[in-house]
Amino acid sequence: MGAIPRRLSYATLTVFLSWLFLIAMVKAISPEPDYSQTLPGECGEQSLNCAGFGKWSHRTDEAGAIVFGGSMGDARDSVRDWVSERDRSTIVYSDNDTFHVVETTLLLRFEDDLVVHIECSDGLTIIHGYSSSRIGISDLGVNPERLDSLMSHLDGDGNSSGQC
Repeated sequence: MGAIPRRLSYATLTVFLSWLFLIAMVKAISPEPDYSQTLPGECGEQSLNCAGFGKWSHRTDEAGAIVFGGSMGDARDSVRDWVSERDRSTIVYSDNDTFHVVETTLLLRFEDDLVVHIECSDGLTIIHGYSSSRIGISDLGVNPERLDSLMSHLDGDGNSSGQC
């Protein structure tokens, strides 16, 4: 093996090991929140690393909760479908009315949390959403885009009965 290919392979190995080290450090400093017992608080007024609609209204195109055109079961199925269509998204917790989804970025493997809360109010299925980055002061617009995608999916889904 010549000197140039050897240096190139050492440089490649160094970059790869640095990338792995960075991912390990990000995992170590960003513990996973537990949303199985409590829902997240509101985004700070000036926060640029979280977004929400409904009860967490912040930085989304539509601020209000979604009135889903179907039952709570239909809404749960629709959320599951949306998550399954997304790359690098995993449901880490779900019950009858709450989903906690973790979505991981492609390159640096940052983990973002998405919480979807479904409730029945006055016979209507109501959906609230919250998305936040675990670390940093800005999400570069990823959280509002994620929620806009979810809202678009939910608006186009359901059977129009609107009953819980």
